[in-house]
Amino acid sequence: MADIDAALPNPSPAIKAAVDREDVPVLDIGSVLAGLGGALAQAAADVRYIQRHLGFYYIENHGVDQTLIDAGFAQLRKFFDQPMGEKLKLRVNRHQIGYVPPHASVMKTALTDVNKKPDTNEGLGFMRERAADDPKVVADVRFSGRNQWPDSLPGFRETFLAYHAAMERLGQSLLPIYAVALGKPAEFFAPFFEDAHYYNRNSHYPATDAEEGQHSIGAHTDHNFMALLPMSAVPALEVERPSGGWVEAPIVPGAIVVNTGEFLNRWSNGVFRAIPHRVIIPTRDRYALTFHYNPMDDAVAAPLDTCISDENPPQFDPKTFIQHMTDYIDASYKPLREGT
Repeated sequence: MADIDAALPNPSPAIKAAVDREDVPVLDIGSVLAGLGGALAQAAADVRYIQRHLGFYYIENHGVDQTLIDAGFAQLRKFFDQPMGEKLKLRVNRHQIGYVPPHASVMKTALTDVNKKPDTNEGLGFMRERAADDPKVVADVRFSGRNQWPDSLPGFRETFLAYHAAMERLGQSLLPIYAVALGKPAEFFAPFFEDAHYYNRNSHYPATDAEEGQHSIGAHTDHNFMALLPMSAVPALEVERPSGGWVEAPIVPGAIVVNTGEFLNRWSNGVFRAIPHRVIIPTRDRYALTFHYNPMDDAVAAPLDTCISDENPPQFDPKTFIQHMTDYIDASYKPLREGT
């Protein structure tokens, strides 16, 4: 791993300073998207430093149209403002597609298992849009069913399909940064994402009364390769500091939060950290458009050779993405599965 550090530039001073303070740093990726010379190597050095020491950061100049993000938030408010009976017409199914009522999850993840009380948030989940004759739909492959769309909200489906396309493009544009940051060629991850498995988990965190120790969503690490989260206008997201305690993620207008999930943590042999985070009860209603970007179902997270050393021997057994997501969802949504 020392060879990777030697092959990359030093992290940017501002990035290093923020990470060393355990503050969430802001990375401008505009030069990478523009293909400027040296930009990829510098971004890889910055991401490597962030992911080894903190695991959370913001990106700016990311290329996703803010008007599209704003439209997504507006459509979410309309959906969640509907009567419960209307929302339950889209009740979540075995593919984790559809509406998730409040108090339906207690987050139990591979790296965090401290929550005892159900989360207060409600959610609406989508996967990749698929036709009725899609082979995965026909075979009823888990997490590859057809999306459930509200028929009472004009423009909703069109807005979210455009949002999914934009966020998938963003995820694709970040893959070369991650590959170089892990000592691999820039194109290394591309074959694993030819049929990327994404999960758009939209959430409403109501300003509500809660029991002691209860949160909008409890402390957890994400299942994914990476999560992409457009900035909400309402604070409440908190990140666990590696040294202990929690720091509120500040509002940076127009930015997108990026964090490593458990699958990339496995793939990198623990080198890239998956950091616990949570959403506390907000002072006013909060919404989220979280986009979990993942490889294909049969992609195997076996510790990369560039992440193995005498000091860091293999920590994880190989595991496919679909098996990892199945384990994660079934553990976290046990109350929903049991009908409680």
